[in-house]
Amino acid sequence: MKFQHDHIHLTTQNVDDWVNYYVDAFGATITSSVETFGTRMVNLDAGGAKFRISNMTGVEKLLSSQTGKEILPPEGYHHFGYLVDDVDACMAEFVKKGATVEVPAGNASPTLRCGFLKLPGDVRVEVCQKLA
Repeated sequence: MKFQHDHIHLTTQNVDDWVNYYVDAFGATITSSVETFGTRMVNLDAGGAKFRISNMTGVEKLLSSQTGKEILPPEGYHHFGYLVDDVDACMAEFVKKGATVEVPAGNASPTLRCGFLKLPGDVRVEVCQKLA
């Protein structure tokens, strides 16, 4: 399985403040920004490191749906994101190696399929596959 680092995801309810901090402190540039279904997501490049800052992720959306209560993400580090050739095969392989599925693979958009895993040490990883 080939892995390509895609992003480090940070979560906060103060997206603009955090984006401004990374722009000021690291000289980061905003590479894209999207707001949809209550989620505000900003992608940054800070010296070649790709950061994503948002107020919500698919993990909290799933948990909110399952519990019927709004679940907000913790402030700070949320997960590492990787691009892979086959997200389903990747997740199955990680499970064999001791990871647990936190959010099953699903289509995040018409061109992207993603899932979340919890690795030993409570480290969360998102694996994504480009569909087109």
